[in-house]
Amino acid sequence: MEDMSTQPVSAQPIIFLDTETGGTDPATSPLLTVGLITLTGSELSRPLHLQVRHDTYTVRAEAMAVNGIDLVAHHAQAQPPEAVAQAIRDYAAPVGRVMLGGHNFAFDLGFMRRLMPDLYSVFRRGFTDTKLSAQFLIHARMLPRSVGTPLEALAKHFGIEYGAHDALEDAQATAKVYVKLMELARGDR
Repeated sequence: MEDMSTQPVSAQPIIFLDTETGGTDPATSPLLTVGLITLTGSELSRPLHLQVRHDTYTVRAEAMAVNGIDLVAHHAQAQPPEAVAQAIRDYAAPVGRVMLGGHNFAFDLGFMRRLMPDLYSVFRRGFTDTKLSAQFLIHARMLPRSVGTPLEALAKHFGIEYGAHDALEDAQATAKVYVKLMELARGDR
Protein backbone atom coordinates (compact mmCIF):
# COMPACT_ATOMS: atom_id res chain seq x y z
CA MET A 1 0.00 0.00 0.00
CA GLU A 2 1.28 3.46 -0.97
CA ASP A 3 2.33 5.83 1.84
CA MET A 4 -0.11 8.73 1.37
CA SER A 5 1.61 10.95 3.95
CA THR A 6 4.37 11.79 1.49
CA GLN A 7 1.99 12.65 -1.34
CA PRO A 8 1.14 16.30 -2.12
CA VAL A 9 -2.28 17.56 -1.02
CA SER A 10 -3.51 17.30 -4.60
CA ALA A 11 -1.42 16.62 -7.67
CA GLN A 12 -4.46 17.39 -9.83
CA PRO A 13 -5.13 21.13 -10.02
CA ILE A 14 -8.25 22.52 -8.36
CA ILE A 15 -9.57 25.93 -9.29
CA PHE A 16 -10.90 27.81 -6.28
CA LEU A 17 -13.59 30.34 -7.07
CA ASP A 18 -15.46 32.99 -5.12
CA THR A 19 -18.07 35.57 -6.05
CA GLU A 20 -19.28 38.88 -4.75
CA THR A 21 -22.89 39.71 -5.51
CA GLY A 22 -25.50 42.41 -5.04
CA GLY A 23 -27.76 40.10 -3.02
CA THR A 24 -28.48 36.50 -2.20
CA ASP A 25 -30.82 35.41 -5.01
CA PRO A 26 -29.13 34.53 -8.32
CA ALA A 27 -32.43 35.12 -10.15
CA THR A 28 -32.71 38.76 -9.07
CA SER A 29 -29.31 39.88 -7.74
CA PRO A 30 -26.36 40.69 -9.99
CA LEU A 31 -23.11 38.77 -9.95
CA LEU A 32 -20.54 41.54 -9.50
CA THR A 33 -17.11 39.92 -9.25
CA VAL A 34 -15.51 36.51 -9.68
CA GLY A 35 -12.14 35.54 -8.24
CA LEU A 36 -10.23 32.46 -9.35
CA ILE A 37 -6.98 30.87 -8.21
CA THR A 38 -5.41 27.56 -9.23
CA LEU A 39 -4.12 25.21 -6.53
CA THR A 40 -1.69 22.49 -7.57
CA GLY A 41 -0.30 20.52 -4.66
CA SER A 42 0.04 23.31 -2.12
CA GLU A 43 1.08 25.99 -4.65
CA LEU A 44 -1.25 28.81 -5.68
CA SER A 45 -0.95 30.29 -9.16
CA ARG A 46 -2.73 32.29 -11.83
CA PRO A 47 -4.87 34.70 -9.76
CA LEU A 48 -7.71 36.22 -11.79
CA HIS A 49 -10.23 38.83 -10.63
CA LEU A 50 -13.10 39.64 -12.99
CA GLN A 51 -15.76 42.32 -12.71
CA VAL A 52 -19.18 41.80 -14.31
CA ARG A 53 -21.00 44.76 -15.90
CA HIS A 54 -24.77 44.98 -15.99
CA ASP A 55 -27.13 47.45 -17.64
CA THR A 56 -28.86 47.95 -14.29
CA TYR A 57 -27.85 46.94 -10.79
CA THR A 58 -30.63 45.78 -8.49
CA VAL A 59 -28.70 45.41 -5.26
CA ARG A 60 -29.47 45.03 -1.59
CA ALA A 61 -27.92 47.53 0.81
CA GLU A 62 -26.81 44.70 3.15
CA ALA A 63 -24.91 42.96 0.36
CA MET A 64 -23.17 46.16 -0.71
CA ALA A 65 -22.21 46.93 2.88
CA VAL A 66 -20.55 43.51 3.08
CA ASN A 67 -18.71 43.58 -0.25
CA GLY A 68 -17.83 47.29 -0.22
CA ILE A 69 -18.08 47.58 -3.99
CA ASP A 70 -18.50 51.10 -5.40
CA LEU A 71 -20.91 50.48 -8.28
CA VAL A 72 -19.84 53.55 -10.29
CA ALA A 73 -16.16 52.55 -10.24
CA HIS A 74 -17.15 48.90 -10.73
CA HIS A 75 -19.24 49.65 -13.83
CA ALA A 76 -16.42 51.68 -15.39
CA GLN A 77 -13.96 48.77 -15.07
CA ALA A 78 -16.29 45.79 -15.56
CA GLN A 79 -16.79 43.59 -18.60
CA PRO A 80 -20.08 42.29 -20.03
CA PRO A 81 -21.21 38.89 -18.65
CA GLU A 82 -20.37 37.11 -21.92
CA ALA A 83 -16.78 38.40 -21.81
CA VAL A 84 -16.41 37.33 -18.16
CA ALA A 85 -17.77 33.86 -18.96
CA GLN A 86 -15.30 33.55 -21.85
CA ALA A 87 -12.42 34.72 -19.64
CA ILE A 88 -13.31 31.92 -17.20
CA ARG A 89 -13.41 29.35 -20.02
CA ASP A 90 -10.01 30.62 -21.22
CA TYR A 91 -8.66 30.45 -17.66
CA ALA A 92 -9.76 26.83 -17.30
CA ALA A 93 -8.49 25.66 -20.69
CA PRO A 94 -4.79 25.16 -19.79
CA VAL A 95 -5.58 22.87 -16.82
CA GLY A 96 -8.46 20.99 -18.40
CA ARG A 97 -11.82 20.02 -16.97
CA VAL A 98 -10.82 20.10 -13.30
CA MET A 99 -12.76 20.31 -10.09
CA LEU A 100 -13.85 23.61 -8.59
CA GLY A 101 -13.53 24.52 -4.94
CA GLY A 102 -15.03 27.17 -2.72
CA HIS A 103 -16.38 28.01 0.72
CA ASN A 104 -20.14 27.67 1.25
CA PHE A 105 -19.91 26.93 -2.43
CA ALA A 106 -23.57 26.26 -3.24
CA PHE A 107 -24.09 30.03 -3.02
CA ASP A 108 -21.38 30.79 -5.60
CA LEU A 109 -22.48 27.96 -7.88
CA GLY A 110 -26.00 29.41 -8.07
CA PHE A 111 -24.60 32.62 -9.54
CA MET A 112 -22.04 30.85 -11.73
CA ARG A 113 -24.65 28.60 -13.36
CA ARG A 114 -26.57 31.72 -14.43
CA LEU A 115 -23.40 33.29 -15.85
CA MET A 116 -22.21 30.08 -17.52
CA PRO A 117 -24.94 27.60 -18.47
CA ASP A 118 -22.05 25.44 -19.76
CA LEU A 119 -20.30 25.48 -16.35
CA TYR A 120 -20.27 21.69 -16.08
CA SER A 121 -18.78 21.21 -19.51
CA VAL A 122 -15.91 23.55 -18.53
CA PHE A 123 -15.45 22.13 -15.00
CA ARG A 124 -16.25 18.80 -13.38
CA ARG A 125 -19.59 18.48 -11.64
CA GLY A 126 -17.95 17.45 -8.39
CA PHE A 127 -16.53 20.17 -6.18
CA THR A 128 -14.87 20.65 -2.85
CA ASP A 129 -16.33 22.91 -0.18
CA THR A 130 -14.12 24.01 2.72
CA LYS A 131 -17.15 24.81 4.90
CA LEU A 132 -18.43 21.23 4.53
CA SER A 133 -14.92 19.85 5.00
CA ALA A 134 -14.50 21.85 8.20
CA GLN A 135 -17.89 20.66 9.47
CA PHE A 136 -16.83 17.07 8.87
CA LEU A 137 -13.51 17.57 10.70
CA ILE A 138 -15.32 19.21 13.63
CA HIS A 139 -17.67 16.21 13.88
CA ALA A 140 -14.66 13.89 13.62
CA ARG A 141 -13.05 15.86 16.48
CA MET A 142 -10.05 16.72 14.33
CA LEU A 143 -10.85 20.44 14.37
CA PRO A 144 -12.02 22.23 17.53
CA ARG A 145 -15.75 23.03 17.53
CA SER A 146 -14.87 26.49 18.86
CA VAL A 147 -13.24 27.36 15.52
CA GLY A 148 -16.55 27.14 13.66
CA THR A 149 -16.88 27.12 9.90
CA PRO A 150 -16.81 30.76 8.72
CA LEU A 151 -13.93 31.33 6.31
CA GLU A 152 -12.58 34.18 8.43
CA ALA A 153 -12.51 31.95 11.55
CA LEU A 154 -10.82 29.08 9.71
CA ALA A 155 -8.22 31.41 8.22
CA LYS A 156 -7.50 32.86 11.66
CA HIS A 157 -7.23 29.38 13.20
CA PHE A 158 -4.65 28.34 10.60
CA GLY A 159 -2.74 31.64 10.71
CA ILE A 160 -3.70 32.66 7.18
CA GLU A 161 -3.79 36.38 6.37
CA TYR A 162 -7.21 37.25 5.03
CA GLY A 163 -8.96 40.43 3.87
CA ALA A 164 -12.59 39.33 3.71
CA HIS A 165 -15.19 39.95 1.02
CA ASP A 166 -13.12 40.45 -2.08
CA ALA A 167 -13.69 37.61 -4.53
CA LEU A 168 -10.01 37.03 -5.27
CA GLU A 169 -8.93 37.35 -1.62
CA ASP A 170 -11.70 34.92 -0.63
CA ALA A 171 -10.70 32.42 -3.33
CA GLN A 172 -7.05 32.58 -2.23
CA ALA A 173 -7.92 32.21 1.47
CA THR A 174 -10.24 29.30 0.66
CA ALA A 175 -7.48 27.49 -1.24
CA LYS A 176 -5.06 28.00 1.66
CA VAL A 177 -7.65 26.77 4.17
CA TYR A 178 -8.25 23.73 1.93
CA VAL A 179 -4.56 22.85 2.09
CA LYS A 180 -4.60 23.13 5.90
CA LEU A 181 -7.79 21.07 6.22
CA MET A 182 -6.32 18.33 4.04
CA GLU A 183 -3.10 18.34 6.07
CA LEU A 184 -5.19 18.04 9.23
CA ALA A 185 -7.26 15.19 7.77
CA ARG A 186 -4.08 13.35 6.78
CA GLY A 187 -2.46 13.89 10.16
CA ASP A 188 0.31 16.09 8.73
CA ARG A 189 0.04 18.65 11.54
